This record gives sequence, C-alpha cells and structure tokens, in this order.
Amino acid sequence: MTPGGAILNNMVPDPVMDRLEASFERRRAKMMKSHEGKWALLIYRRLSEPLEFFDNMHDAVSAGYRKAGGQRFLVKQVLDEDRVIVVTRLMTASHS
Repeated sequence: MTPGGAILNNMVPDPVMDRLEASFERRRAKMMKSHEGKWALLIYRRLSEPLEFFDNMHDAVSAGYRKAGGQRFLVKQVLDEDRVIVVTRLMTASHS
C-alpha cells in the first residue's frame, strides 16, 4: 500500500481500497503459511467471510466479477512482499 493509502484516479485517496488492502495485510502472515504464491480474492462488504484462493490471477479476477455482485474487490498474490506493477493505461502519455 502506498503511504497514506491506496491512490487511484489522479491521486485521490480511495477508502474502499484502503480497507481491502488493510484486510489483506492483517491476514498476510497467516496466508503465507498455507497459501504462499496463490491469488487471494477479497470482496468489499464480505471482509469477515473466509477468503478464496486461486492458482492464477485470471481465475481469481473472474471469480471476483462473478461473486462480488457489483461490490468492489481486490485480487492480490500472497507473497511476503508485494511486487510493484505499473498499469500504463492509468498514466498520461507525454510527447516532446
């Protein structure tokens, strides 16, 4: 998570993503014991329910769309440290 919380859409704090990220972080050590390398699915408004784990990101995201019922969700790989991923379509291209 970035300092000050999750940031999306032109640097506006996102409290829903902050809550999803915080839930993941609270569970990370326990998940590492039995689900290291798997992809975890967390659904907003269902954070008290057990998480589901998948072998790949595609299956986790697909399940999120099917099961979230329009709620926001987070898919994240269970690792001891997060990998940095850059999604270029969120960035503005500048040409000289």
